[in-house]
Amino acid sequence: HQVPYGTYQLSNDDACTWYEFAREILKDQDVEVSPVTSAEYPQKAYRPRHSIMSLAKVKETGFAVPTWEEA
Repeated sequence: HQVPYGTYQLSNDDACTWYEFAREILKDQDVEVSPVTSAEYPQKAYRPRHSIMSLAKVKETGFAVPTWEEA
C-alpha cells in the first residue's frame, strides 16, 4: 500500500517514567537512583500527569518502531 506523504514525529514504543529511564541509563554504574514525586521536583511549567505520544499513524505505514529499551 502507499504510505501517506508527510512529516512523521515519533519516538520509541512503550512508555516509562523518568525514574525507570534514569535507572536503565545508569544500570551499569555504581549509583543509587531513587524515585521522587512531582511535588518533590517542582517545575515552573505545568506538566500533564500522563502524556504519551501516539504512534498509531507511523505504525499504520508498517514501519517497525523499537521499544525504548531496545533502542
